[in-house]
Amino acid sequence: MIHVFIVNPMAGKMDFAEKLRRKISEFKDIDYYIFDTRNAGYEGELINRIQHIFEDEKLRIYCCGGSGTLRNIVNDIDNLDNVEVAFLPCGLSNSFIKVFPAKDQKRFKQLEELIYGDVVDLDYIRFNNKNIALNSFSMGIDSVLLEQVEKYRFINTIGNISPYMWCLPFALFKSHTTKCEVTIGEKHYVDDFTEIYFGNGNILGGNVSIYDEANVTDGLGKVVLLRSDARRFWSIPIVFNLMRKKFYKLKYIAEYADAQNIYIRRINDGPIKYNVDGEMLTFGGTVKVEMVKKGLHFVVPKGVTPSEQ
Repeated sequence: MIHVFIVNPMAGKMDFAEKLRRKISEFKDIDYYIFDTRNAGYEGELINRIQHIFEDEKLRIYCCGGSGTLRNIVNDIDNLDNVEVAFLPCGLSNSFIKVFPAKDQKRFKQLEELIYGDVVDLDYIRFNNKNIALNSFSMGIDSVLLEQVEKYRFINTIGNISPYMWCLPFALFKSHTTKCEVTIGEKHYVDDFTEIYFGNGNILGGNVSIYDEANVTDGLGKVVLLRSDARRFWSIPIVFNLMRKKFYKLKYIAEYADAQNIYIRRINDGPIKYNVDGEMLTFGGTVKVEMVKKGLHFVVPKGVTPSEQ
């Protein structure tokens, strides 16, 4: 097996990349290569080159960065059946590992735990028939929140202050509604939605819990439709629940469902800005979002399983 490390040198502390390289060099019993991302989006070009160079080899690809870097890497792998994916988290939210028990999450930051780890098969999200997300596909509050986080990302470097929590109150009050038709099975919803969320697990906006529990092996997405009348209910209790990361306490202003897929269409056929694993993407027309059951071979520390297993 070839171990390929893709390092985002802008993630983590300023000396993260150099320390990681020194740590990797300590492992003498593996064949490995290290590649740095040059800029946002360069992961796709790297993955294409790596797949060409090692086309006849079994690969374990390590994402050393944040959720956005992980998503970009996985999105450009031609055949996920032939690749194992590991995640060394050092971004702002690192949401994907939060589907594992809290006591085990810190183990993902230990390189040796991944090099000598196990592999479990997890669900992932596919949209527009070809693109991939690991955590969530959403629009509304989550998209506005992402725009604000990008403006204030620097505060993560001056202490243990999360830009997500800093920007959440602003995003709640700045968000607007979008008139959409959402199809879930045989049900059709038409409304001016404040939030449409399709998630793998239970995390919204980097750190807010959508449900009490997560399940990333059942082939179903967690759907939340926050209706237009939710804006009339913005109050201290609602903001308090969101700040406590308890979105699921707001069931009286939202529709919740488990679904294998959903369809989203803006009524006036204009484009919509979506938050895809912490990246802003814009699409027009009808977007199909679906869950692929156990399609990702994900590396975990030995003995670690998702919370629902």
